[in-house]
Amino acid sequence: MERSVSDASSTDLVTSVDSFTPSTPSASPLEKFKKALSIVTVEPVLFMYMLATFMQYSVFQDLVYQKTCQNNFNSSVCHNLNNNSYALDVVQEQASHWILGSTAALTIPSIIVANYLGSYSDLYDRKWPLLFPACGMVLASIVYILMSLYDSIPVSMIVLASFFSGIFGGFVSCIMSVMSYISAISSEESRSLRVAMLEAMTFCGGTIGPFIGGALLGSTGSHAAVFLVIMAFYVLVILYVIFLVPSVKDDRSADEQLLLTSDNCCRKLFSCHHFQSSLQTCFKPRPNSRRRNLLLLITCALITMTVTAGEMDVAYLFTKDDPLNWSYETYSYYFGLKFGVGALSLIALSPVVRRLNFQEAFTCCIGLVSKAAGLILHGFATTTVMMFCVPFLSMFNTFCLPSIRSLLSKQVEPNELGKLFAFVASIENICTLLGSIVFNVLYPLTRSIFRGFTFELAAALLVIPLILMSYLGYQMKKELYYVSTAEARRSDTSA
Repeated sequence: MERSVSDASSTDLVTSVDSFTPSTPSASPLEKFKKALSIVTVEPVLFMYMLATFMQYSVFQDLVYQKTCQNNFNSSVCHNLNNNSYALDVVQEQASHWILGSTAALTIPSIIVANYLGSYSDLYDRKWPLLFPACGMVLASIVYILMSLYDSIPVSMIVLASFFSGIFGGFVSCIMSVMSYISAISSEESRSLRVAMLEAMTFCGGTIGPFIGGALLGSTGSHAAVFLVIMAFYVLVILYVIFLVPSVKDDRSADEQLLLTSDNCCRKLFSCHHFQSSLQTCFKPRPNSRRRNLLLLITCALITMTVTAGEMDVAYLFTKDDPLNWSYETYSYYFGLKFGVGALSLIALSPVVRRLNFQEAFTCCIGLVSKAAGLILHGFATTTVMMFCVPFLSMFNTFCLPSIRSLLSKQVEPNELGKLFAFVASIENICTLLGSIVFNVLYPLTRSIFRGFTFELAAALLVIPLILMSYLGYQMKKELYYVSTAEARRSDTSA
């Protein structure tokens, strides 16, 4: 019986994906487009999910800000909040704490769920874990719509919405699932570019989403209308995965397949083995210093993700405060511009970086320096012009995480990719919570002394991954030289 596309193994898809070669100069634009389109798999999933997520992010913060004010003051005070320093202090502090509570409700359950989804993708199929995060966000969007429509619903309901998202894996499970899928169907040679393109989907979504959200809120004046459009994008993700994403199952022997379909499959799926195997994947001894590489890369990812999560949590509060006093629309345009510039640099320069054979550790270091420079300027920004210079100064920060993810995927075996990215997803969840705690606690405490302190602290923290990546790049380059020399000597001896 002929096997359908939905039953394709990862080996089949690796062959089909890596058979793609750049078009010849004589090829027409239509032919180039068709060839590029032929290798698209889960990129639209991440794009639509992140577009909806980033459309939600700033409108969510605006809703929290508005609900916090309504819970404490009357409408006249809320309409002139920046003219009342006491009310502004109360809203800034309480909004920061509610955002922290929402982050905790999202991240804690998703740490557990991400490990199960990662192990499931390794054992059974890499397709179906893609569905869970979007389903959770549909439920969360319904809560946000109800909060927007009814003033009587308290701000505390955002915690319930975040919990719905968390028990379905959250955004990090979406990233983990698409990274596992792409890593399973691509070769090591093409993986850096494929991972970079996936990361670019995140930044493209982060560019378009805030602009759409800002335009919708400005034209309708309704948070509910924006959340309704957001929910529609999550529904599109679900439909795309069900009908257009092929199943990918690792090649297994008949005995292994029989074991997975027997009665113990449920016990295997819902046991604590997932957490143990994820930890073992990262900490077990490996040849060629790969365990050292894994631990250093995970440390770099932890610090970078913590800084990113913390920065995003307090950036909106920073711009709502004196002397900027931005509206939601202005912030959404800034947010979109920042991600747009980052996406453009990642999409345009990734093929160039690959063609020039730049080390991934080197490109990550460039990204870290760019990110730190942007944070320093952000902390000292007192005018709108200074703030809108930040995206251009930090435009290369988009190279940080794709480089780390690509290097991580090359340190483990193909059948460990799901467990690895599940562990990274757990780390990202922990970083989201840690960054939210640190930044949301520090920002109200230091706001009266120096509003930009948290951003300067974030820039200082990035020195650690910069040193570690520089060391790792040097060691990997040296080890590659020794391997190449040894192979050359063996070749000369055999000749």
